[in-house]
Amino acid sequence: MSKPLISIIIPVFNRETIVKATLDSILNQTYQNWECLLVDDGSTDHTEQTILNYSKKDNRIQFYKRPEHLIKGANSCRNYGFTIASGEYVNWFDSDDIMTPVFLDEKVKVFTEKIDAVIHRNNYADYELKHFRDSKFEYDNGNNLFYNYAMEHIEIQTCGFMWRRIYLEGKPLFDERIMRYQDNEFHIRMLALKPELKILDKVLATIRSGDGHDSQISSKTNITKQKLYDVFYYRYQCLKLAKDYNISVGKTFYKTIAKKTLWAFYAGLRFEEKIAKRLSDFSKYYLKIQYVYSSPQITISEALKSQFYILKTIAFR
Repeated sequence: MSKPLISIIIPVFNRETIVKATLDSILNQTYQNWECLLVDDGSTDHTEQTILNYSKKDNRIQFYKRPEHLIKGANSCRNYGFTIASGEYVNWFDSDDIMTPVFLDEKVKVFTEKIDAVIHRNNYADYELKHFRDSKFEYDNGNNLFYNYAMEHIEIQTCGFMWRRIYLEGKPLFDERIMRYQDNEFHIRMLALKPELKILDKVLATIRSGDGHDSQISSKTNITKQKLYDVFYYRYQCLKLAKDYNISVGKTFYKTIAKKTLWAFYAGLRFEEKIAKRLSDFSKYYLKIQYVYSSPQITISEALKSQFYILKTIAFR
């Protein structure tokens, strides 16, 4: 009986050195029927040549460039990779993370006809892979996975889902407009659809910290106002999806997420130096802010205090 093909999709940008460890971990998989599609986002170093050298040794590793008509960004590369993938199963991965040798094997073997995706645990390391910590992985606590993920009781990174390809077809994938919390926003939308999931409480990959290189989207040295607003948008999505899909989340959820949503907006607003632009930002996100105020458990008093704080920040920063 033939084993199903798995498509590993990796966006890549200026990773000529560090992507080697990622590719080595893929080549070291115990499960062998895979293709690895690396989609370059316009690298200016020797990333292309590094990957092509691997491709010459193993043609399962394939190098592509993001078509010029597509918007720049990792999400665009992820979505493009999906359009050219051939696998029955799809697993997005990041170009600086490391698979354990059984990363693919452990997931594919638990798929059944009823399962849409398999989720696994990761651990986290510094950029040099010298210090590690366990991930948060609280899911069996009486709350649904949507709740636990939005409340950050469980950490699931980009590579944490292996999807049955047919389940994703026709669905909006990664939002190409955002740069921060990209995988979170995609995952929370998928979880709102209530797919059939299998959860593996096993560490199958190591996620590098976002503080090692400026090219990392999550690097603390690479924070921008827009990325802070992207966090605001993600939190807003959590609230809206919970309501739109009538997901059972409870009072604590709405109060906690609403506050985190507003805090993210405050941070973005304070990041902007010019008062005219702060006012413009407020106008741009006004309807979403009002939606947050309409969240259950946000009192009129709390909403008024928040509005006062926003106006004070616009005027005086």
